[in-house]
Amino acid sequence: MQGNLSEFRLAEILQLVAVQQKTGLLRLTRGQQLVTFYFDHGLLVSSRDRRHAAYDPLLEYLTRVGYLQPEMATFLRSKMENSREDVAELLLGERFLTEDELLVALEDLAQEQIYQTFSWREGTYQFIGGEEALAGLRYKVSLKIESVLMEGARRADEWPRLREKLPGPEVVVDLARDPDTQESDRVYRVLSQIQGLMRIGELLQRARLPEFDVYEILAAAVENGTVRIVEKPTIVPPIEPTELRPARPAGPARPAMLSLPRPLGWSLALGVSVLSALAAWQIAPRFANPSAHETARALDAEQAREMLRTNLEVYRALHGRYPASLTDLENASLASPLLLQRAAPLRYTLSPDGRSFQLAGSADIPTSTPAVR
Repeated sequence: MQGNLSEFRLAEILQLVAVQQKTGLLRLTRGQQLVTFYFDHGLLVSSRDRRHAAYDPLLEYLTRVGYLQPEMATFLRSKMENSREDVAELLLGERFLTEDELLVALEDLAQEQIYQTFSWREGTYQFIGGEEALAGLRYKVSLKIESVLMEGARRADEWPRLREKLPGPEVVVDLARDPDTQESDRVYRVLSQIQGLMRIGELLQRARLPEFDVYEILAAAVENGTVRIVEKPTIVPPIEPTELRPARPAGPARPAMLSLPRPLGWSLALGVSVLSALAAWQIAPRFANPSAHETARALDAEQAREMLRTNLEVYRALHGRYPASLTDLENASLASPLLLQRAAPLRYTLSPDGRSFQLAGSADIPTSTPAVR
């Protein structure tokens, strides 16, 4: 499985991997940037390409968010060059991290990398299947694709709000009151780092959390009165979450972030994403055409339509309504030209009140959605 990201979006690729419970690696390339995800029976288990140890995203991430001081990172790079040991083994061997801290960092890193590549609209993808792709892979996480997609959509939706409230690392904050010790470990960890007046940029370098998480925690603390904003930059530049480090030096410019309105029910829609896609695999008995080619084509078309039905629900969850046409779905990056081509022939009809739709092949009986309440 390989192709162009302009035709087949990452969300669609991940859905197929989950539905078919694939094992192997997915390689995304854009210019000089290279990101690799590993899957075990449809679960995301790692995002570290072991073939490019000099550009291990784990080491860069740990340094950026404050797990490691710069001199510690330099020391580890030197040892890696001399011994070619895996950085995870070195981190544990040197007691820079505990195994629990390592696994948490690996989960945060994988989610952050998915989020960053979620908005790629150019580049290529290649899936290489087989158990051998996981050979030698240690310290694996276990992330469900539907949860990853849900979190990616939530972050894309929430980021504009966070940017409006806290427009960049130059914002100065201070504690208005001591943080509640009953807060979660992650929240308390961030808030307890604020010692007097502090720029958000300084906090990002010591919080041991992804950038999005820090901004989200701070925004909530401002709303509940635990943190106060002391100073904002006079000129507010547009900000984006930190871009992934390219697999080789000098990567291209950052991708533009998704900008979506606040959802009315995205969690419910995305929560059933993979379940809806799995249902497509149960419709094979509907096609009894003696031609194997025609049967396979009809099955593929119905699977594509089932994915479109799921993404129509995602659109409604994000925008509060169904799209007026499938062009709107494509413009929202929830349907690629290839997916629409696979689903053809296709008929999409929106009800007059916009609360339900019919989607079917031209020869099929339309399937209606219940009215949205």
